[in-house]
Amino acid sequence: MFEEEGAGLMTVRRTAKTKDKDPALDMKNTRRAIPRLTPRERQVLSLVAHGYTSKQIGEKLGISPRTAETHRVNIGRRLGIRNVAQMVRYAIENKL
Repeated sequence: MFEEEGAGLMTVRRTAKTKDKDPALDMKNTRRAIPRLTPRERQVLSLVAHGYTSKQIGEKLGISPRTAETHRVNIGRRLGIRNVAQMVRYAIENKL
């Protein structure tokens, strides 16, 4: 491809259409990149974002506090979140 000038070979140019695009930056794929949460996990995440504790979430949803905590752990695992602040930020950014 890269020959001396005048050698009679054409050089290949990369245009905007041929450049490799990073799929993470493509807005069309953004929705697919977000891990899916169950409806219950979305409920729990919303309540966490509103400041509820696991005990309060359990009372509100009619589940044990331990089950609410399990949902929080599962949400964290799926989303790669390690603390409540990150959960709140995720909920706000994704309008949950």
